[in-house]
Amino acid sequence: MTDTQEASQPYPRSVTFGGESFALTGQMPAIGAAAPRFSVCAWHNAAKVDVTLESLLGPGRPLLLSVFASVDTPVSRLQLKNFDNALAQFGDLATGVHISSDLPFTIRRVFGNEEIACFMGFSDYLDRNFGHAYGVLLEESQVLARAVFVIDSTGILRYAELLPEVTFEPDYLAALNALS
Repeated sequence: MTDTQEASQPYPRSVTFGGESFALTGQMPAIGAAAPRFSVCAWHNAAKVDVTLESLLGPGRPLLLSVFASVDTPVSRLQLKNFDNALAQFGDLATGVHISSDLPFTIRRVFGNEEIACFMGFSDYLDRNFGHAYGVLLEESQVLARAVFVIDSTGILRYAELLPEVTFEPDYLAALNALS
């Protein structure tokens, strides 16, 4: 779904994977509304670090959230690399975050191997707080659907895209334009 969708139209409550339908839990937030609070985690120096929406927002810096089930899939790697390369053009004018259902050390391994420089990687595996808050958690498997969100520096959701098929790539250009 994009920012052109009317707020009165509901987001789909399921996505497909290889044509098979999977129900989503939670409710996607409305564009123009306050972005739901969330916490995700990472590991730093063998210690769990919790990261919140509030800690990611910076004055004058919009936030791009790139969401998918696992960094160990080809489409997710493309999404990770494409957004990381594109965000380099923004310098310090935007913050990029990938959120997946992976364990934090898996994210760290892939970010190192792929030389990801502009994005931070976080995990929703522990309590699936993000997936529930943003309505992108597959009910049965408890992994994240593929989605992209842009939140402005004041915490207002400005762009949302939920991919109807989890193997599809997002609209990179539309998401990046929403950062401007």
